[in-house]
Amino acid sequence: MVCQNCYQQGNRGGAYCSGCGTAFTASTFAGRPRLTRPRHGRVFAGVCAAFAEQYGWDPILVRLALVALVLFGCGSGVLLYLVAWMVIPNAPLVWMPPVPPSAPTDAQATA
Repeated sequence: MVCQNCYQQGNRGGAYCSGCGTAFTASTFAGRPRLTRPRHGRVFAGVCAAFAEQYGWDPILVRLALVALVLFGCGSGVLLYLVAWMVIPNAPLVWMPPVPPSAPTDAQATA
């Protein structure tokens, strides 16, 4: 189950989302997230990474399939990639609080 507010994986038994703290309701969590281009793991525009993430495939295999489609499909892969780039939205930015520096341990203090 994925939270529709922050797109974090949630627990079915929990009362709140572990990612954003939104109260768990039937509409907050959906069975499958919508197709979005991730903000990390991109090579060019994130289209191959989006399909790989959505369906649980290896991103390298998706990219190789795109290269094969471009080479053997008379350029139709390029057109499909550009259309997907325009149609598939970016994943939302998720703000993560900065991690405070850890206090020095006894071993670091004596060195």
